[in-house]
Amino acid sequence: MAKPNPIPDLKQRVKTLEGQVRLLLPLIEEVRVLKERLDSRSLHGVEARKEEEKVGSSNNNIEELKEKLELRERELRETQAEMKKLKEESERDKAELIQLKQKFEEEHQLRLQQEKGYQDQLGKLRQELEAEREMRRQLEEKHRAAAEVRSDLEEKDGQGRTQLHRAALRGDTHRVQLLLDAGSPVNAEDHAGCTPLYLAACGGRQDACRALLAAGARLEVKSRPSGCTALHMAAYNGHRAVCDLLLAAGARPNELAADRWTALHRAAYSGHAPVVQLLLQHGAERGAGDKHGQTALDLARQRGYREVAAMLQG
Repeated sequence: MAKPNPIPDLKQRVKTLEGQVRLLLPLIEEVRVLKERLDSRSLHGVEARKEEEKVGSSNNNIEELKEKLELRERELRETQAEMKKLKEESERDKAELIQLKQKFEEEHQLRLQQEKGYQDQLGKLRQELEAEREMRRQLEEKHRAAAEVRSDLEEKDGQGRTQLHRAALRGDTHRVQLLLDAGSPVNAEDHAGCTPLYLAACGGRQDACRALLAAGARLEVKSRPSGCTALHMAAYNGHRAVCDLLLAAGARPNELAADRWTALHRAAYSGHAPVVQLLLQHGAERGAGDKHGQTALDLARQRGYREVAAMLQG
């Protein structure tokens, strides 16, 4: 009996196995995929656990940080509250300081005003005291001077002039007043008929003239032999201020001297334009003629005083 050939059977088995393999390949692939997924999941699980551990650790750190943050926030709130309190206290102190400063300024100003008032009162008292001392000194000096001059008030020198004549001629107003207070005759005449006022006017002694006029000096007393008044001589010498004083006291601008010259004649003859102008303002007559018929204009032209001549032409 012949032996069976094993080759066909083997081929058949191979085909069968190949068919089974072909059937198993998808399953193997699926198993492989599942294994990879499982491995992946396992890996992810490990990583997830690690992450979870990290997260847990982080959560612990976060909790600690959170606690620290809350602590810092509480401290910050407490600090802010304290700062607010301090600020309020500072504002109160500042307001109080401003009030104190204002009060100090008011009190300081009040003290300054009071001090100024005291200084003003003290200054007035000092002035009054000085004035009183000066008055007392003047009175004492007057009494002393009066005592010195009283004994020889009537005594005259070789020209017939009293002490009052000589003081007026010098313009010693203080001496003039002392002599007048002592009773010296204000209208005493010397040998030429000149009074103290006449001599003071000649020299342009305005203050002495004022004192003599206040004591009652007569304006129209004429000297001898010229027949001139105090106004004539003041005009002749160009003393405008004295002329103004005499005219204000009532001196007559058209009073005639012995040569029939007025004060205007004499001012024009001497070329004193300011005095000529003053006399014209007080009513001096331009056309008055002297004993030769000459006017003040004629005299000014003869003497070459153009300005005076222009005034007198009108």
